[in-house]
Amino acid sequence: MPRNQTFISGEVAWSEGRFLDCGRMLCKELSPEEQVRWATGLLKFCMRYGPSVPSIERVAALADAPSDWRFAHAAFSDVRVITLAAEQADASVDPLLKSMLYVAENTAKVIYNASGEPAPFDHDAGWWLVPCFEKFLQAVARPEVADDGRRLLFASS
Repeated sequence: MPRNQTFISGEVAWSEGRFLDCGRMLCKELSPEEQVRWATGLLKFCMRYGPSVPSIERVAALADAPSDWRFAHAAFSDVRVITLAAEQADASVDPLLKSMLYVAENTAKVIYNASGEPAPFDHDAGWWLVPCFEKFLQAVARPEVADDGRRLLFASS
């Protein structure tokens, strides 16, 4: 993304802790196809540091073939089952896994919405990736990973 005013405003929103605003600003500059690449890049980053979860891996793999994007609704549902169980178990669930599940859910929504299939998810799914990604970076609790993640967030958009 060129360093236009929207991009700079997104960085300011991030630095001020307004993560949803940051997501809104970044997504409004991206086509649906670009949002898929951006969202999947964030998810794959999380996958490098989080536990291996086949349902999450499926979401990431769907992005590689636009003809398969229509299957992202089912992939979302698979991840959502795990997320709901994690929310119920709350304290006993690794915060890294929990935050990665939220990134995967929103990535699946972005992919499905880009498919053009009927009954899309809410239009702001991409916006929510930023606060979920920020929670993931907090859960990793390694400054170098947080720095890399922040650079990726803005480089991918």
